[in-house]
Amino acid sequence: MRKFFLLLAVGVLFVFPSVVSAQDNVTLASVNVQLWPEYDQPSMLVITDFIVAENTQFPVSVTFRIPQDANLIAVAAYDVNGSLVNITDFEGPTADGEWRVFTINLTSSAARFEYYQPLSFNGEQRIFSYLWDGAYAVDTFNLRVLEPLDTTSLATTPELTSILQEGDLKYYTGEPVKLTAGQQFALNLDYKKSTDALITSSQAVQPAAPVDETTPGRVSLSNYLPYILGGLGVVMIVGGFAYYWQSGRGSSKKPRRRAHSNTEGGENEEDTYCPQCGTRAKPGDRFCRVCGGRIRHQEE
Repeated sequence: MRKFFLLLAVGVLFVFPSVVSAQDNVTLASVNVQLWPEYDQPSMLVITDFIVAENTQFPVSVTFRIPQDANLIAVAAYDVNGSLVNITDFEGPTADGEWRVFTINLTSSAARFEYYQPLSFNGEQRIFSYLWDGAYAVDTFNLRVLEPLDTTSLATTPELTSILQEGDLKYYTGEPVKLTAGQQFALNLDYKKSTDALITSSQAVQPAAPVDETTPGRVSLSNYLPYILGGLGVVMIVGGFAYYWQSGRGSSKKPRRRAHSNTEGGENEEDTYCPQCGTRAKPGDRFCRVCGGRIRHQEE
């Protein structure tokens, strides 16, 4: 019996470190970082798409660090159709020195996270620094920068020499690089623009299909009109009886007091709809539950 427990303990010592090591030695097949300055807010939107290596055993946990002043707004995974689905199984972010740390529990290979980070303003000049902290080895690391509206000059260090034109938008890209575990990648951005215009404010977003009373998620007033009219009728009848009863109480000398109802003031969040298919989004959604399109929210 003692030999059995001894062998079991030795087996745990050999197996457990190997599991921990497998988690710590996760390799990312690719990381694609996009920097969108002054896109829909006067700040930097950082979008990071990543794919773990093919030999990764799932489920697996990956931990990332973002700057302390960053605001994590979305964590999502790509499904088999390439659509983004919100991930709720993640921990953090929590403060860790100059960083904020969060852990994503993955059951598939491809995922994304997004956060906003402040820009430094000096008149027409904007300055921003990005840093990949080297938490994981990356086989292919790509980075591209979206040029803001009314930009008069833009410079990056290291220099991004390639320019891609997609519609009315211009992107600056660099050569893909391979990074080892612990190897950092930094990029400094310095640009000037003549206005404070945002990209999304100048581009009207139209739904993929007409939004009407039959659109899923929309509420049709005609369906509830009979109930509303019936309710008003009941209120008027009850009010008439109440008035007749009160007017007949001539013996009462007490002045009638108006009843004041206090309603708690509160702001209802404005309904938000997917710009691609028109489906109404639920609170907290960053991606459409029907088509996977990105949901835009006003900054609180």
